[in-house]
Amino acid sequence: MDDIYQSAEKVVIWLGPEEDGSNTAIEALDRLASKLVVDWVGHGITAALPQDTNTDWLDLGKPAPFTDDIYQSFYCLFKRSWFGRLWIWQEVLLATDAAEVSCGDSTMTWTSFAKAVLSLGYRTPPPVPQDFSEVLFRIWPLCTTRHEYRLRELLYETRFAQCSDQRDRVYGILSLVEERERLGIRPDYNKSVRDVYHDVMVRNSFVKEVRSLLPCCELRDGTQAMASWIPDWSVPRRCIDIWESRACGQSSTKARLSGNGNNVLHLVGVRATHVIRRFEILPDTWANPTQRHQWPSMWAIRGAMKKLVAAVQEAQLLPRVQQAEVICRVLFLNQFSERWEPKHERFPRFEATIKRFLELTDSEHEVLDITINDKELLDDFYSHAYGRAFIFTAKPNMIGLAPDTCRENDCIASLLGCDSPMVLRPTADGYYTVVGECYVHGLMEGEGFLGPLSAHWERIVRYDEGTGSWYDVYVERKRGIYQVEDPRLGPLPNDWYREEHPKQHLYTNYRHRTRDVEGFTSYTCDPRMLPESLRERGVALQEFALI
Repeated sequence: MDDIYQSAEKVVIWLGPEEDGSNTAIEALDRLASKLVVDWVGHGITAALPQDTNTDWLDLGKPAPFTDDIYQSFYCLFKRSWFGRLWIWQEVLLATDAAEVSCGDSTMTWTSFAKAVLSLGYRTPPPVPQDFSEVLFRIWPLCTTRHEYRLRELLYETRFAQCSDQRDRVYGILSLVEERERLGIRPDYNKSVRDVYHDVMVRNSFVKEVRSLLPCCELRDGTQAMASWIPDWSVPRRCIDIWESRACGQSSTKARLSGNGNNVLHLVGVRATHVIRRFEILPDTWANPTQRHQWPSMWAIRGAMKKLVAAVQEAQLLPRVQQAEVICRVLFLNQFSERWEPKHERFPRFEATIKRFLELTDSEHEVLDITINDKELLDDFYSHAYGRAFIFTAKPNMIGLAPDTCRENDCIASLLGCDSPMVLRPTADGYYTVVGECYVHGLMEGEGFLGPLSAHWERIVRYDEGTGSWYDVYVERKRGIYQVEDPRLGPLPNDWYREEHPKQHLYTNYRHRTRDVEGFTSYTCDPRMLPESLRERGVALQEFALI
């Protein structure tokens, strides 16, 4: 099917016959899109006609200038069953430029439809329907995708999409990821769901050029149907993913299997610290972030944030001058617009966030009203905190967020090839159970292997127009230096060299002079991050046997 969609001159997305004001909805969405120009890279929104004096179309602090009846027609349109299906992702993403939305007698291009949805998503929602936001955000990822996904990202973004066969959680999206991310998987419906997911994780663990899928794991209460290192993609995760961290640096996975049925996965990494105390952030009775109309009030969410800050201050583990910055980076997963180049409008500015964060959590500062910017800040806090606990570790500067199933004495490990630090629970017989990924200040940029970055350097994510993709780059802003290699790494090991290639400004290809390295003649993971190189640096690597 992917070949059909990619080669089609036009793909018609048929939503069904006209009903519930669908003609009105299509007409209004098309009109909204015509008023806007969208920067799909940074999600900036500007007026299509600079001379247009009606600012209501661009004012994201209030609903779009439509009547309640029109918003009701949007709601009914977005709830149509077509939007909930998993298989329609390839219908849209493989034919975006040639796709047209048709409902009853009304049509519009998919590009215009997506522009309108993006604009509505950034706006203050209407008071009714109450669950308008959650209906909108179920289709948001489908409408805002403008780049080739990695497998982990797409597994997460499609978590609420419906499919009758849970093996299609994997098989239904393979055509949307680049070839190496497909891991050589071929659909085989003779396999059970468990065997399909096991196969994905095994292949992923032994492909050196692909990041680990281990952060997809999430320990749940009750009996696990599979080994803890095999994600159950048939059930949506409670915690949102932690994006754009590099706890593993520029390394690749080092793995082996053992046990009956290859049910033990051995990974190499470092034991960074362990949990000494955990603090519940949100009450158990509060609604999932996707059920926005059931959220508590913004004042209640602010109260939860104030209570957390008080607990951190009481623990006295951080110097007072660092508390606000560190807590902000933890609670917002360090996702600030300055870390993207160009700046990404989806994320807040760091300085503005920390200023308002201090005001909202200061018991002596009187807050008279919750502004639209406050709502965005509290929204992000709620989404990041849901399903997580705030953790204090044995290293005072290392505080963070971890799955709320974590316990005291759980291990925090940085694993080769795994972008997020992982919470692992030691067993009495020397194995580890995977609890889930975590955000721990002081471990998110490879510090577990290489120590901290110099204060002058930082890693950002930079957009390349030529490829239409985002790449990691290290920058020293004072001198305006950009480089793709980690500045903490020394010279290349003997017999390694950098291979010339057209995209070397985006990433480095490394080649060994005399041999293949584990089947690779050219290697994008840094050889200075290979286990033997790290041991020479004095890094205390160990093997973790996951069950």
